[in-house]
Amino acid sequence: MFKAMASVRTWFGRSEARQRQNVPSAPALFAPLPEAASLARKADRSPAPGYAAPVAVEAPQPRWPETKLRVLAGLWGEGFLGPGGPAEVLALAKPLGLNGSHSVLQLGAGLGGAARALAAEWGCYVTGYECDGDLAALGAALSAKLKIERKAEIRPLDPTAPAIRQNYFHHALALEALWRHADKTRLIAALVDGVRASGQLVLTDLVLGDVTPHASAAFSAWAVCEGAEPHLAGERALTALMTRQGLDVRIVEDITGRHMRQTLSAWQSFVQELARDRPAPAYAARIVEEAERCLRRLNLMRAGHLRLVRWHAIRR
Repeated sequence: MFKAMASVRTWFGRSEARQRQNVPSAPALFAPLPEAASLARKADRSPAPGYAAPVAVEAPQPRWPETKLRVLAGLWGEGFLGPGGPAEVLALAKPLGLNGSHSVLQLGAGLGGAARALAAEWGCYVTGYECDGDLAALGAALSAKLKIERKAEIRPLDPTAPAIRQNYFHHALALEALWRHADKTRLIAALVDGVRASGQLVLTDLVLGDVTPHASAAFSAWAVCEGAEPHLAGERALTALMTRQGLDVRIVEDITGRHMRQTLSAWQSFVQELARDRPAPAYAARIVEEAERCLRRLNLMRAGHLRLVRWHAIRR
């Protein structure tokens, strides 16, 4: 399956090569000038003293272009940024015992797929907070498009000053919401304070495994693909931090293996679809980016350097 994921790079390369072969050579727009005339023209065009040529400024590229969103939806399901989809979210949230009278705080909402899955399954009211403002806007638009924004609201959150209503939510779910942020204390405190006393919380996050000096290059390459600087902590350190912030941690479970199986299964189905209908270059480029990101992450997990952990806790 790892070879199947890597094959998308080969497919894109072939498509790109075919394109280059079909592009005609550029026409000669200007005939070559004699050397003397050329120098004379250069002198005529010499800039005046103090003149500064304008600098061409490229327009910033959107962080979440439409082609990338299409790849993510095709691979993980609409509204999701990683493997498992609604089934994984519902399995993680099952211990919370949700029903239509519950309000749920979700941290790390992404495009809102998890919030909408919870609301659709149990009728609960979910408020999803996302630290990436662009993602939050896209997630809110998807909830509005599906006419579920009242029960699955997606809001932006400033991680440096997280404003979450205190003692309001019955339960909470946080999905890979911490590893990108250096100040985890502030985020965990806001998460815990948002839940009522005796409310339950389920968290998943990436943690450091067995790290060796030679693994630093692999972590750096993975960080580039993720587009975020990782601020990883160990499992024990995160558990201790949760305890200090008022959580009674009941379960700590390593779910790395499940995450890897879900990732490979999604790619297997996706690659089979690609084999039937080879993608256009612009779409294929985004597929290559996502394949690279997943491979970097999975390789770190296979080597034991990176793990995904689940916590189930109760607010004291």
